[in-house]
Amino acid sequence: MISAEHLTVTLNGQEVARDVSFWLNDGEMAALVGPNGAGKSSVLKALAGVTPSAGEVRIGGYPADKLTVRERARHLAWLPQTRPVAWNLVVEDVVALGRFAQAPAPFDRMGQADRAAVCEALDKADAAHLSGRPFQALSGGEQARVHLARLLASPAPVLLLDEPCAALDVAHQLDLMRALAAEAAAGRTLLIVLHDLELAARFCPRILVMQAGALVADGAPEAALSAGTLADVFGVRKNADGRLERANR
Repeated sequence: MISAEHLTVTLNGQEVARDVSFWLNDGEMAALVGPNGAGKSSVLKALAGVTPSAGEVRIGGYPADKLTVRERARHLAWLPQTRPVAWNLVVEDVVALGRFAQAPAPFDRMGQADRAAVCEALDKADAAHLSGRPFQALSGGEQARVHLARLLASPAPVLLLDEPCAALDVAHQLDLMRALAAEAAAGRTLLIVLHDLELAARFCPRILVMQAGALVADGAPEAALSAGTLADVFGVRKNADGRLERANR
């Protein structure tokens, strides 16, 4: 599980996330949504420990600030919004980075269990056919699936994902969300930043809504994405066909 208590993130003298509190239990899959600049990525970075914050974060019941970097990596894996790979590694070695906290080695030097975990993660991300290819030769969507496999290769029980559907076509977005739902069903805790509200409502039993740095709604999709929230936070409404449209049209 993972929890935040009065989490506040200040960047360049401005509070980009303010007094955010929530907890996610084992096996729970939640979407973190909100308009651009709402503070979603800042919250994920604070949970991952890559940006300073005030308040308390607990991972697996442990205060996060008491964990070493390696201990934190064993409890939590993070997929950032931007994912540069500086070296032209082959796909398996990129995915093997997800095992680094417990198996710091390239794919061909890993033990049998770790290599099996990398191959399984590639299968889950529909990227097994990319094995052996240089990462820089892949399309944006293919790279996104390899990064997903890197996350899934981690043994961490908590997964944080920042816009994992970016660069994916519709079919692979659906495949990705099904794969993540399977991870939750297996007991992992997932918090996923999404911009597609319909995708979030379809796959995530719980939705957290942020606006201007604050958490303004938290609950099941029908409650968290009420007509009032859609209008006030996102400036949209559902039309007679149930599709989202601009509220002022």
